[in-house]
Amino acid sequence: MMNILSALIVGSPLIAVSALPIVTHHPTSMLVTDAPLQLVDDGDFATRKEAYLRKSHNEMDEWRNRIHDAGESAEATGHEVSASAKAQFNRAWTATKSSWQKLQTESVEGWEKTRKAYERSTAELREQWHKIHPEDQD
Repeated sequence: MMNILSALIVGSPLIAVSALPIVTHHPTSMLVTDAPLQLVDDGDFATRKEAYLRKSHNEMDEWRNRIHDAGESAEATGHEVSASAKAQFNRAWTATKSSWQKLQTESVEGWEKTRKAYERSTAELREQWHKIHPEDQD
């Protein structure tokens, strides 16, 4: 009995150590090592997002006012716009409103993609606007 106990006491560390070479064959983490680890301060993100949303909210208000005023002005002056140009503008306006709404609820993971989509849509909106209102340069 004593020999079995001695063998267990002496042999236990050897059994535990025998597993170490398996562990040492994997010096890198099992996680994907090529992916950049992005540590984001949620408070900092929230602050940056809030500032951007205020700016974009003002921009959207300006577009709404501009579109409304142009509609009233066109009715008063009889300014005609081709159906194609109007349709392109309407698609750009719809895309801009949609991407702006997505900004409101976007998390840190998708923020950059959604922000860039919003900026592309506003650039397209501006381009379409100038096609039907060449006299109105930003």
